[in-house]
Amino acid sequence: MKLSKDQPFWTSVILHVVVLLALALATIIQAFKPKPREQVLELVSLPLEVPVSRQTTAPDIPPPPDLPEIDEMPDIPDVPPPPAPAPRPTPQPAPSPEPSLMSADDFFKQHGNPQPRQPVQPRPSRPVEVPDISAPRIVVPQNVARSEQLTQAQMSALQRYTSQLNQRLNTAWRRPSNLAGIRLSVTVIFDVSSSGLITNIRLRPSSGNGSFDQSVRDAFARVANAGPTPTGQKHTFSMDFRMVD
Repeated sequence: MKLSKDQPFWTSVILHVVVLLALALATIIQAFKPKPREQVLELVSLPLEVPVSRQTTAPDIPPPPDLPEIDEMPDIPDVPPPPAPAPRPTPQPAPSPEPSLMSADDFFKQHGNPQPRQPVQPRPSRPVEVPDISAPRIVVPQNVARSEQLTQAQMSALQRYTSQLNQRLNTAWRRPSNLAGIRLSVTVIFDVSSSGLITNIRLRPSSGNGSFDQSVRDAFARVANAGPTPTGQKHTFSMDFRMVD
């Protein structure tokens, strides 16, 4: 029981002894440790004048050699152009396979026997009605004096005049559409003044069909004036209007 009461005391004593031993050991190690040598630096001043022979100078660099002068530029050879690319070969179409031959017996077995065609009966053609207008014919009165008869030049000019009049009347005539298949004709006598005015229209004889006769009169009404005559005189003309098959 006495030892347990003095335990703190002895613990403290032991710790102090350990600390003292550690300090003593450190002192001994420090004493035996080799000391570093001291380095002494001495500053020396340079003399004021240094002999020329002892001065260090950079060596002289020789100047570059003179380059030769070039009066003319040397000729530069022409560079040849690059070669043209080779043309691409044109693709050739693949040959078509040859058709296989088939005998007539094999064809009939696959498609059957052909049926004979019925002959096509031609349709009966319907007669085409072609209206017709004859060229105007000049009517010369029987009691005309010899001095008033026309010369050959006047007759030629009057012939050209009647041809133009025929074309104008043919364009102006509207054929009746309700008279298909009927053959009709009529002769018309009319006067043309020196100024070209068409007057005194007579149907001799009449066709007997009122629609046909009226269509002819309407054609003259549309033209009305044929233009001045080449002779400068009044003339009487005769024309035939026909509807034929």
